[in-house]
Amino acid sequence: MRYSFKAKDRSLPLYVDSIGYKWRQENVSRPKGYNYVHWLQTYSGTGIVNIEGREIELKRNQGILINQNIPHNYHSKKGSWTTGYFSFGGLLISEITKVLGFRDYLYIESPEDKLRDFISVHHKEFKENNRLDIYESSTLVYEFLLLIKKYYVVNPHNYQMNKNIIDPILNMIRDYYQKDLTNEDFVQVTNYSLQYILEAFRNNYGSSPHQILIDYRIKKAKEILLNEPTLSVEEVGRNVGFNTNSYFISMFKRGEGVTPGKFRRLYK
Repeated sequence: MRYSFKAKDRSLPLYVDSIGYKWRQENVSRPKGYNYVHWLQTYSGTGIVNIEGREIELKRNQGILINQNIPHNYHSKKGSWTTGYFSFGGLLISEITKVLGFRDYLYIESPEDKLRDFISVHHKEFKENNRLDIYESSTLVYEFLLLIKKYYVVNPHNYQMNKNIIDPILNMIRDYYQKDLTNEDFVQVTNYSLQYILEAFRNNYGSSPHQILIDYRIKKAKEILLNEPTLSVEEVGRNVGFNTNSYFISMFKRGEGVTPGKFRRLYK
């Protein structure tokens, strides 16, 4: 059964879009992604999720968290496929997911108990109460995101990978984002092969070190655009590490939906 909030208070930092439990899953194709962050979990059967050139088998209890507007499709591998899902958004969802370290998607092979049972427990609340207050739904999303954060922290494989590969690269990006960082720099700081580094970031963040570098530069550019109004857009781009103004504008618009100049005018 599926429950969906028709009326959403889009001024809330977080809110629920929908929750579904033991859903007979049909084929889904979203070439432009979905408007909300989306957790999909298998209850029986096996699904195939295609996302960013990767084919993922989603077996019983396994789940995948897909960020908003990330192209993907999924279908049953063979026969019936039963799923649960939980989708959500909010005014601050982009910022919160970035803080959590979640990028494009996160495949979780072995969810811990609370995450595994999240949909079944809260779906029951929807069913028994007939509705969940729209404002209470914010706490529900927050609870779910804390479970995702906990997964990052306590998963042993993730911990070792973070210590040896991800943390050194993220620290380098934070400290030297203004410089012309390349994949070779990431190889040197970790002493791991580029292939292994890219696989580690893809598995943990659904993204690449280069894309995370771009995202961080855009974040710093937004701060400068608002706090240093005398600097031109081109100067802001150079200050955060973009070599050309056209590339800066292109990447900014792709990430924020508006050009740097329009962003500055909207929020000044």
